[in-house]
Amino acid sequence: MTYNILQGGRRGQPVLDVVRAAVPDVLLVNECPKTPLLWRRRSRRLAEGCGLRYVAGGRPAGSNLVAVAPGVGVVSVHAERLRQPFGAPRRGVVAAQLRVQGRLVGVVSCHLSLDADRRLVEVARVVELAARLRGPVVVAGDLNEGPDGPCWRLLERAGYVDHGSSQWRTFPAERPERRIDALLVRGDVEVLKHGDPGVDAALLAAASDHRPVLARIALV
Repeated sequence: MTYNILQGGRRGQPVLDVVRAAVPDVLLVNECPKTPLLWRRRSRRLAEGCGLRYVAGGRPAGSNLVAVAPGVGVVSVHAERLRQPFGAPRRGVVAAQLRVQGRLVGVVSCHLSLDADRRLVEVARVVELAARLRGPVVVAGDLNEGPDGPCWRLLERAGYVDHGSSQWRTFPAERPERRIDALLVRGDVEVLKHGDPGVDAALLAAASDHRPVLARIALV
C-alpha cells in the first residue's frame, strides 16, 4: 500500500487506524516524519503504531518510508535525497529489496515535485534505482500528476504496469477528483486487486488529504 499521510501524519490516530484496517504487508509512505534529530524515532513510532516494522527512509529519503509486516524479510535498502532548486521542498526516494514467501521482491517509494520538469528528472532516477532490484518490483507514491502524465508514461515504458482505474481517485481525500497516487508493478505477478483499501470513507477523509492505494499481489 502507498499512502501520503500529510506532513508526518499530523492528524494522528486516524492515519494509524487506516493502515491497521487495510492490513498491508508492505507500506510505502509519503510525507513521513522529517523533524531534524527526531525523524528516526518518529518514523519508527509511526510504523509501530501501524502494527508494522520500520525498514528505511525518513528525512534522508525526502520523507519517503518503507515499513513491513512480520514475516517480510529485508535484504537491502537504499535511501537518497534528490537534488532540488534552492528553497524547493525536499524530495527523495527509498528502495528496499525484500524477501516475501521465499521470493525476492523490490519496492520503491517516491514523492515527485509539483514542477513538471523536475518530476521528469526525478522519475528517471526512480527508474534507475528500481532497475537495480531483483524479482517483481513495485514503484509507488504521490506522482503529483494524473495517469495521462509523462511520468506515468515513462514508468510504463520501463515495464511498469498500472492496474488502476478512474474508479479509485486519491485526491483530495474528502471528495477525490484526481488519481495522482500510483502503484505500478513490473514482473511475474498477478494483481488480484488494485485501488480501494476497503476503509470507511469518513476515516480516510479524517486521516489525510490523500487516499491510499492498495494492491493485492500474488507471486506466480
